Amino acid sequence: QKVVGIDLGTTNSAVAAMEGGKPTIVTNAEGQRT
Repeated sequence: QKVVGIDLGTTNSAVAAMEGGKPTIVTNAEGQRT
């Protein structure tokens, strides 16, 4: 089972995925957190 979390903020948004039981923030093509 894969889990993805999405935070839709008013100024910034973030996406995280569970990898090995730990949440990892997904980065964009420039290496910055989404």
